[in-house]
Formats: sequence, structure tokens, C-alpha cells
Amino acid sequence: MNPLLLLTISAGLLFISLFILFYRRFPVHLIYRSKIGLQDMFDGISDPLVVISSDFIVQRANRAYMELVNRSFPEIIGTKCHELLRGRTSPCKDCLLRKAISEQKPLTLARTEHPDGGKVLSISFSPFNLTSDNNAFGITEHLRDITLLEKLKNDLETKNRSLAHTMKHLREAQQNIRDELQLARNIQQGLLPTAAPTISHLKIDHTYHPVADVGGDVYDFIRYPSGHLGVFIGDASGHGLSAAFVGTISKMSLYNHGKTELPVADLISRVNEDLINNVHTGHYITCFWGIFNFDDNTITFCRAGHPMPVLIKKDGTIRQLTTTGTFIGILANSVFEQATASFEKGDRIYLFTDGIYEVDRPAGEGGEGMLGYDDFVELLASCKSIPFSKLLSSIRSKLSAYRYDDDYTLIAIEVAK
Repeated sequence: MNPLLLLTISAGLLFISLFILFYRRFPVHLIYRSKIGLQDMFDGISDPLVVISSDFIVQRANRAYMELVNRSFPEIIGTKCHELLRGRTSPCKDCLLRKAISEQKPLTLARTEHPDGGKVLSISFSPFNLTSDNNAFGITEHLRDITLLEKLKNDLETKNRSLAHTMKHLREAQQNIRDELQLARNIQQGLLPTAAPTISHLKIDHTYHPVADVGGDVYDFIRYPSGHLGVFIGDASGHGLSAAFVGTISKMSLYNHGKTELPVADLISRVNEDLINNVHTGHYITCFWGIFNFDDNTITFCRAGHPMPVLIKKDGTIRQLTTTGTFIGILANSVFEQATASFEKGDRIYLFTDGIYEVDRPAGEGGEGMLGYDDFVELLASCKSIPFSKLLSSIRSKLSAYRYDDDYTLIAIEVAK
């Protein structure tokens, strides 16, 4: 055989053998397919991704990054990242690439300028080994367009500042309201008796419980030169300032017309006229006015729609002090009936507003519903043997389980002689 032909055949066989060995060790088609698959995975990510070496050279990029910098793949690979992103000849001033590689931990640039201008980017730098021998490092740079988030953040901060400003004014307004309510409370408290009058014929005690800073309950005691004692109790409709205002007007009217001892029905009629002439809001007041006469041991009284006071005799007999007459402040020229009841030593008289008995009954105390007038009067009657000095505290104790949503006033009077 021709030596040259033999040599050629041997060389061909050797090349084929080497190729087979190389292909088995390095399957080129699989490597190529892997690279294509990796690129497809990169391109499948909607945010721009780019692999950059420590000298700022772009090694790989996805389609989103190409769209961001408006360059083709061949134009990107091997180009400096700052040139692509900013058109700079040197690294960006806020770049964290080298720091991330140096510290070998992911870093994030929370906010930086977008290449388009007018937008905002957030960039994450994640370091990794570029080679298997750990001699070369790079980073995966993940860019996110946070323009909308920044807008939302700025809008939220603006609204928060506006809300803080509004809250400040609201707090100031609330403080002004509290100050005004405190002033109204001080005025109202100044119009109410600080203590019951001391009188030899009677023992008097009272309690006043407003559910707000100001309330609609009013009461007063007026002593006359004749030795008689007038007792007034009223309850204005509504709650809060409006009720307190109506109650205050009725109290001032009582003070004005009660300077001289008038027939009880006449005084109530005059208070009614004052309210009609000065209050035009539809508010009204219920009240009771009685005058104790110690010459004949009687109380002459007039009731204007108010809960009936009770006279509980020392033997336990109950008499309601009732007359006809509507609320005051509603109808002009209303007619108010007056009546007289006698009393003797040991008798007790209770005057109160409806807030003390229009309360929810506590669980296990006779079922659901209101306490009610009748049950409250029975409660008062059950206290006939309690010493007068402990009477109101005992009544409050019996009522402590109830929930009160309205003002209430209770005046207790015992005939001493």
C-alpha cells in the first residue's frame, strides 16, 4: 500500500477518535442548547437583567435590558455597562458593583435616575463567581422601573402631610371644644346649688349625675322671708349643650320670677312664657315646683310633664305628687294645675328626673328591659328604714349595676319636725 495513503488513513482515524473522545467529554450541541436555554430564561424575565464582570464589561443581557438601553445583543456584549446605561466613560457615581463584589453580599441602590429621564430605577447587585476557579467575580444586575411606586410614595407622603396638617387643626378644634365645654360646665355648675340648704324642719340631700360635660338637668332651692322653702327640679329635652342651654334659661327664669313668693302655677306659667319667647329650637323642659309651708306642714306643688315625685309616709304608704300640665316651652297660655299634700315627721319626699329609672336592667335582675318608674319607686320605698345620712349612698349602691345613658338628678327630703 502506498505509504502516503496509509499515513492519510491513519491520520483520519486518529482525528475521528480524538473527535469522539472530545465530543463525549464536551458535548457541543448540549452546551449550545444550554446556552440557548439560559438566554431564553433570561429573556423570559420582564425586568432588565445583565451579567457584568468586575471591570464593568457586560457578559450577558436579556431582551428587557436591550430594550432599556436601546441596543442590540452584539452591541451590548463586551461594552462597559456605564456607557450603555448612562453614556458615560467612567463608572456611575452611585454604582455599587465593586462594593458588592468586595463585600460578597447583595446590595441594592434604592433609587437612581432612569436612562429615559423623568423616571426612576432601583438596581440590585448580586455577586457571583464568573469562573470555576474563583479567580474572577462579577455581578448580576437587576434593574426595576419604580417610577409608579415613587409616584405613589410621593402621593402618599403628600396626603400624609395633608392629613397631619388636618389632624393638627382637628386636635386644636377638639381642644377648643373641650375648653368651651369646660367653660359651659363651669357656668352650669355655678348655677346649681353647691349644697342643700340647712333648715331645721327638713333633712335634704341630693345627687346630680351628668353623662356628658354638660347636661340638661337643673334644680334649685329658694328660701323665702316667710320661712317657706321652694324646691325646683327640671329636665331639658336632648343632651349636651342644647339641653344645658335650655336648662340654663329655665334656671335664670326661675331665679327672676322666684324672687317673690308667687302661687306655684303662676311661676311655672311665667317660666313657660320665657322659654317660648327665647327658645325657638323645639326644645322643651319638664319640671316640678313645690313650696314647703311649715306653718301647716304642707307642700303646694305644680308639675309640668315631669316624673311624679313621691311622698313616702313613715308607715310605708306611697303618695304620688301629681297634677296636670304639659311640658314648658311648647304651648303658650298653657294651664298648670296645682295641688297640696300634707306631711309629718318621718315622711320622705323624693324628686328625680327620668334618667335615674330609664336604665337597662342588669342580667339576672328580673329579666331584660328598663328598670322603670314603678320599680324605682318600690326601690325607694324599700329604703324607708335606712338612716337618712346613708340614704343616697344606699340608693346609688342598689343602682350601681345599671348602665346610665342619660343625666339624672335625685333629691331626697325627710321631714325632721
